[in-house]
Amino acid sequence: MYLDELKAKLESYDKELPGFEAQKKLSPPYRNTYDIEEVKKNNPRIAAVMILLCENEFGDVEFPVILRHTYEGVHSNQFSLPGGSFEPEDIDLAYTALRETVEELGVEEDNIEIVKQLTELYIPPSDFLVYPYIGIYHGLPDFLPDESEVAEIVPIDLEAFLHAQPVTFERDFSGYKVDIPGYEVGEDAYIWGATAMMLSEFGTLLEKL
Repeated sequence: MYLDELKAKLESYDKELPGFEAQKKLSPPYRNTYDIEEVKKNNPRIAAVMILLCENEFGDVEFPVILRHTYEGVHSNQFSLPGGSFEPEDIDLAYTALRETVEELGVEEDNIEIVKQLTELYIPPSDFLVYPYIGIYHGLPDFLPDESEVAEIVPIDLEAFLHAQPVTFERDFSGYKVDIPGYEVGEDAYIWGATAMMLSEFGTLLEKL
């Protein structure tokens, strides 16, 4: 029932989204502020991700984040939302989020209903403009991760997320120690960067429902 009520509230919400004001609460301190309309003029790469709300076997609402493999790239070994690049055959960005979520999590496409789009966010290191969507999974998901892209799927309890306080942890960037805000998901494991910023808007939106 809670998932149905949440879906109804998200669909009926017609006020302005929390936007960058909510996103920037979890912004790394070194991150610049970007004018999204100016970013779009420079033809960034386009991607979409999904916050997929689902119930577990106990009836609790969760959403999965994925841990990327370690590789030569700017997002190596980071937690992220399922998603990926827009492809020419995609009918729209909502479908991009849906297709990539199905591929990475191994869930049934027909069971996913997209209910709301959040505010797009520019990721400078990879030059991606990312569009986040909130989806609802109907039924009990059986995650079968794409092993080529996903090292681990970590379910995040929604109630715990909404009551959790962001933490600050230290990372080494080019020999400098930097304090980064994020969400703790395990011992020395954090959701940070763009994913944390998008989740910050998501959490702020749910507080307004």
